[in-house]
Amino acid sequence: MSGRKIYVDAYSELYRTALMENGVLTELIMQDRNESVLADNIYVGRVEKVLPSGIAFVDIGEKKPVFLQTNDSRESAEIQRVRPGKEIMVQVIKEAYDEKCAVVTGTLSIAGKYAVIIMGQEQTGVSSKITDSASRQRLREIGNKYCVGDIAPIIRTSAENADEGDIENELKKLYDKLCQVIEKGKYTKAPALIYSESSPLDRAVKDMADEDCAIVVNEKEAYGKLKAKYKNVTLYEGNIPLFRNYSIEGQIEELFNRKIWLKNGGYIIIDETEAMTVIDVNSGKASESGNSAKINMAACEEIARQLRLRNINGMIIIDFINSNDKKENERLLEHMQQCFARDRVRVYIVGMTELGLMQITRQKKRKPLSRYIFRECPVCAGTGYVKNISYVCDSIKNLITDIFASTIYTKVTVSSNENIIAHLKKNCCFAEELSDKRVEYRIIKTAKWDHYEIEKGMLYKNEPADTDEQYHMPSVT
Repeated sequence: MSGRKIYVDAYSELYRTALMENGVLTELIMQDRNESVLADNIYVGRVEKVLPSGIAFVDIGEKKPVFLQTNDSRESAEIQRVRPGKEIMVQVIKEAYDEKCAVVTGTLSIAGKYAVIIMGQEQTGVSSKITDSASRQRLREIGNKYCVGDIAPIIRTSAENADEGDIENELKKLYDKLCQVIEKGKYTKAPALIYSESSPLDRAVKDMADEDCAIVVNEKEAYGKLKAKYKNVTLYEGNIPLFRNYSIEGQIEELFNRKIWLKNGGYIIIDETEAMTVIDVNSGKASESGNSAKINMAACEEIARQLRLRNINGMIIIDFINSNDKKENERLLEHMQQCFARDRVRVYIVGMTELGLMQITRQKKRKPLSRYIFRECPVCAGTGYVKNISYVCDSIKNLITDIFASTIYTKVTVSSNENIIAHLKKNCCFAEELSDKRVEYRIIKTAKWDHYEIEKGMLYKNEPADTDEQYHMPSVT
């Protein structure tokens, strides 16, 4: 029995599937129950427009059009010649998130546990992670039986030790299914969905599971579906929540710490930004000379785990300790390559910059995990900063002074939160020449940190001074 176990929490509001390897959380997939998943779906779409850059916008019947890179050398000649109005079959390869549209390809494929059958490929491919030459040859011979025209398989890593009959049975099913999809697409009017991948549960477990992987699930219907496909499936019926009982919840809580300690005393800092992710490696408590190489090596292992676990993708820059030694950098690059060997997502290590920074790109397939766990801060709007109270009050004071000096208004009412109002009363006294004018204050209990409102008016003779009036704005959502 391998040290890999899959835990499926089907009762959570966010459908969660966790992979544990020897008691350590190494992968976590979350899926909003109300969120539509487009990845791997195949559509007949209609090309809306094609830009000079080769980007085509295709209507597949969803809320937004999808992107198709027509000048990609991996696309067929038909795709490279598309024009507005043409109907084509496309498959979603990257989910939409934030303001970014989903990305599609004209190279259709259907994946199974042991293989992927692809249209547009003429010979069998074998996973590069299978290194034994005899195994590669054996699997290639199995796959060659299903190379027909421009359809051929790629054999996955999980097939290396699998039964030959199981591999062949899956290949036949995948081949027949792809042929059916292609035939259906020829007679379907765009835009239309012609093939939908399995449920999020099936997709997550299929990608994570290997031959000996144990699966634990806490919901009977999901248990029944998995039991029909996998050997070692257990229904969890304990009173303690599944993820808490198996020490997964605690590891998830620690998952998004910005600072992660290494076992040898060093630590890494991870900062995710819109453009890229930046990782800094530090010596921390391990300050002995000559220890930087060990810290860097340990950091490689933790960085590979964190990127996979958080599903961080796009461009990643890593600043290692004293990374200006050529031989040391070569060892780091080789070790980092080994650390990414178990990552299902394609990772490309570009190399080291002149400043000794390691450059990595990780393929974007689904939203980063942080998008399911966090929301943008309603106070700082995602910047991580709020204005200093003195700065805000100075701005208010200058605005009020300008109103009194350059307009006919003689009364100003400032509405803001308790902190701003208290600071204004204590520190922002107005000049004596403004004694015939008045500044009044109102407290908004639910106002954001730096929010304020200015109301201009006229001060009438014998008008009583207003007292602090507390009223509530609608809560920020």
